[in-house]
Amino acid sequence: MQGRLALTFGVVMVALFALSIVLIRINAGKGEQYSKTVLSQQDYSSTVVPFRRGMITDRNQTVLATSERVYNLILDPKVILTNDGVNKDATLEALVQCYHYDRAELEQILADKAESSYVRYQRQLSEEEHELFLNYQSEYNAEAAKTNDAKIVGVWFESEYKRVYPMNELACTLLGFSASDSSRGNWGIEEYYNDELTGVNGREYGYMDTDGSPDREVKQAIDGNTIVSTVDYTIQGYAEQFIQEFLKNHTADNVGVLVMDPNNGEILAMATDKSYDLNNPTDLSEYYTEDEQAAMTEQELSEARAQIWRNFAVQDAYEPGSTSKPVTVAAGLEENLIHPTDTYLCEGEKTFGSGSYETTVHCNDVHNTVNLQQALMYSCNVAMMDIGATLGNETFSKYLNLFGFGKQTNIDLPGESAGLLIDPANMGVTDLATNAFGQNYNVTMVQLASALCSIINGGSYYQPHVVKQILNADGEILKNVEPVLVRETVSQSTSDFIKEALFQTVENGTGQAAKIAGYSIGGKTGTAQKHPRSEGKYLVSFVGFAPAEAPQVLVYVIVDNPTVSEDESVSAGLAIKIEKMVMESIIPYMNIPYSSDTEPETTTIAEETSATEASTDSEGNMIPASASASFNEVVPSEGYLNDPTESGENRTVSGSENSPPEDGTLAESSSAEETMNPEDTLPAEE
Repeated sequence: MQGRLALTFGVVMVALFALSIVLIRINAGKGEQYSKTVLSQQDYSSTVVPFRRGMITDRNQTVLATSERVYNLILDPKVILTNDGVNKDATLEALVQCYHYDRAELEQILADKAESSYVRYQRQLSEEEHELFLNYQSEYNAEAAKTNDAKIVGVWFESEYKRVYPMNELACTLLGFSASDSSRGNWGIEEYYNDELTGVNGREYGYMDTDGSPDREVKQAIDGNTIVSTVDYTIQGYAEQFIQEFLKNHTADNVGVLVMDPNNGEILAMATDKSYDLNNPTDLSEYYTEDEQAAMTEQELSEARAQIWRNFAVQDAYEPGSTSKPVTVAAGLEENLIHPTDTYLCEGEKTFGSGSYETTVHCNDVHNTVNLQQALMYSCNVAMMDIGATLGNETFSKYLNLFGFGKQTNIDLPGESAGLLIDPANMGVTDLATNAFGQNYNVTMVQLASALCSIINGGSYYQPHVVKQILNADGEILKNVEPVLVRETVSQSTSDFIKEALFQTVENGTGQAAKIAGYSIGGKTGTAQKHPRSEGKYLVSFVGFAPAEAPQVLVYVIVDNPTVSEDESVSAGLAIKIEKMVMESIIPYMNIPYSSDTEPETTTIAEETSATEASTDSEGNMIPASASASFNEVVPSEGYLNDPTESGENRTVSGSENSPPEDGTLAESSSAEETMNPEDTLPAEE
């Protein structure tokens, strides 16, 4: 018996030895070929390794936009149903327990796609949701292994990134938003700097190398760069907060607040009244009821969202009104055609033309005799019209161009409007007169703010910009965005004169409501009557800066077509309300010092000159407190002044119905004498 066992054992050992020899020979001779064959027959696909879109931060690197890793839940029906589906019930029960999925729906997917190995069932699960299932599966399968029970199989996860905006609505129109897969930005910084923010996907895959050897390799993703904006999170928050404070008691078509550093063109805040949740940008529930949305077509929904997403400060143009008067004065001083000691006689209006073409343009008051400083302090239209006439069409237009009007500032944001100017060759005498006090041409907020920054900083026009640095994914500086000095606009003496005049405007002129105790504030008011003039709609504004003698910050506020209570009037005071709240908050935050011994000196104000700014209509009458409307004048990104289309209008603003000429020139228009009716008068402007 023992002999037979020994013989059997020996035979088995010989057979195993012979088999080993055969396997060694096969591997040595054809092993690589068999490996290639096996690899080529594998049912697999390469896997994408997603990039992470770069962050956007404020100037102090407070995160405004980031990307978080999320997970897509993948079902593998072929694996779940293997071995006659012994693991199916355990797997489906795990999904129901962890995520409360519909069991019947899961059953149907397995039935319909039994041969599939990839079914993406849910996207963008959080890290916590991802870990929940993995822990459940691990514990369950560990117990199942002890008893040979069914296991949880055929469920796995692939990772990607989800764009997240920690501050929700903050700076929404400035930031813009990203597509769900982070591949592209829409609006704002997300769109303009899309190439910097976008990375490159990696990939994990199997392949044959140059020697024909099988291999697998992971090509890591390249993450996007970080954008450090010039925006200050705190200042932006103040701007948005006080817009909403104002809107508790008023309505308006548009409200805009722009805060700049006048010494380098940096945008510290850019806010509008239109806000939306960047984490859910298509949600219109704040503006329309469910029934209203249900009744809208897809085109109407798209247009409604576009109106909310647009950035008023760079995309909409309007008549600036009196906030542009410093530009007119600066032009006269620089050309040495006017002087600080000049005086002007204001009798409340000026008349142009004669006979059937006579046109009267009103001032906001009868100022009598004013000097140049007082002309700014009390916003005298007559003085500005006299200065405009002294300058003439060509010289005045030259300075509008010098200050950046009628062309894009090239701010690093998409969709910028160029504004609207009259070609000097087509400029009638009334055109020049009204242009001189800020009507009948159009600017954007960023254009006017940049122009005024150059006037108060000594004459240096810096390109406005919203980005300060670009960093790589490791936080290393790739680029410092240095201030771009575009040109010099005025001399230091002109700058000093206008700063003094605008300080006096706040101390003793039309901007007294903007005073802040302990600080020297300069500023200029504006009230512009909108087209069509007959509708009695106004855009009011105020631009302030501090400290007046050496400005560190400029705050520009626009309130477009406001409504007021019975005890209020439509005037620049509405814009001052917002500007003052913003300025009072940011002055201590920016450590701007109290007024020093070098602040501008207060001058004596002539008794006969009004220190209160009156708001008047097209006939020179006081604007009633009840003045309100819902008309919203939208100016295209590239617009021009066309021939007049309504009686009594010297110029009309081309809107969406008019396309700009392809050659980029201004459309020809008749002179004022040819277009004004004899009984017409142009509106007063503060």
